[in-house]
Amino acid sequence: MKKRYSYYLVIFLISLALLFVSGCAKKTVLKEEAAPRETPAVAVQKPAAAEKAKDDAAVRRQAEEERAARERALKAQAEKEAAAAAKVEKEAAAKKAAKAAAPARATFEFADIYFDFDKYALNDEAKAVIAKGAEWLNKSKDVLVTIEGHCDERGTAEYNLALGERRANAVAKYLIDLGVEAKRIKTISYGFERPLDQRHNEEAWQKNRRAHIASGK
Repeated sequence: MKKRYSYYLVIFLISLALLFVSGCAKKTVLKEEAAPRETPAVAVQKPAAAEKAKDDAAVRRQAEEERAARERALKAQAEKEAAAAAKVEKEAAAKKAAKAAAPARATFEFADIYFDFDKYALNDEAKAVIAKGAEWLNKSKDVLVTIEGHCDERGTAEYNLALGERRANAVAKYLIDLGVEAKRIKTISYGFERPLDQRHNEEAWQKNRRAHIASGK
């Protein structure tokens, strides 16, 4: 009886040992098989993260370049608009200045220059009148002038035409000496044909011995 019991006990222990050994082997195999599966997953994640970071950097760089391009375009547009506005303002100022000068040109009247009997020399009073006209002409560069030489009724027509021409030329020369361009000046003599005062006395003759400056473009 004891022998049979010992026999069953041995078989049970052997079976139990085999089960224990078999279980450990399976765990070892499972552990060895599971280990290689984790390594590729980690290896794949690292390159993917690097690629994503690279793509993000490229997107940021492109966005910065686009923003810089927009800023340059806006700056160029602003400069263009500012230049156009400055041009318009300059033209408006020039027109305003021309308009302001127009009334002065229209209302300016040259005083007549008077001469002594049978003379064409300029006295101090005549030079002062011409200087005032020259000052205005030097500011009004687009104005042309015609200087008319006149005489009183005494003397022949031929003599007075020549004397009137000398008087006109004397005024023209003084204007040129004061800076007025010669090409802006024209002279003509009327002799005694266009008297300012129609009377026949010394007072009238004194008025008619003159040079008259007529302005016009």
